[in-house]
Amino acid sequence: MIFIILILSAAATAFFFILARKKWQRRLSFVFAFLFILSIGLSVANFNQHFGMSQETSTQTLNLVSSVKGQDTDALLYKPLGDGTEKVYLYQTEKMDEPKSTASQDVKNHINQDADQAQLTIKTTEWVYKNDFYQTLFAMAGNNHEFIRQDNQFDLPSDWQVISAE
Repeated sequence: MIFIILILSAAATAFFFILARKKWQRRLSFVFAFLFILSIGLSVANFNQHFGMSQETSTQTLNLVSSVKGQDTDALLYKPLGDGTEKVYLYQTEKMDEPKSTASQDVKNHINQDADQAQLTIKTTEWVYKNDFYQTLFAMAGNNHEFIRQDNQFDLPSDWQVISAE
């Protein structure tokens, strides 16, 4: 909607400014010019500062099973990245055939090894529009539910091992 306002106000500004013969036509061209500049400002604010948006965090809890099949011990696997300080964890639930990996960009993984049950709590934070007005206004921007970060909390019993997949 903001892009439509931007295009129409630019066209109306040019039309009334070029063809202005009377005082009210010049004033109308300035009103459309102001609307044009305002729509540019709102677009820039939405793209850069997430104007009209708020952060929303959703939480999902999954029960984990061992990522290692055919062994007597339960384990959570990880793959070290780069110099080994960053890790991608491979977790599995009962519904999964193969282990799934955590993402590495804008994701923090935490491990707690004193839980009663093996669980993964995923907290995902995204930018969402504050209300329907902003969603309609900036609909063509395509930035609703824009990913910000994710926090993974692995709660494991003390008998679980965290081992490298390499």
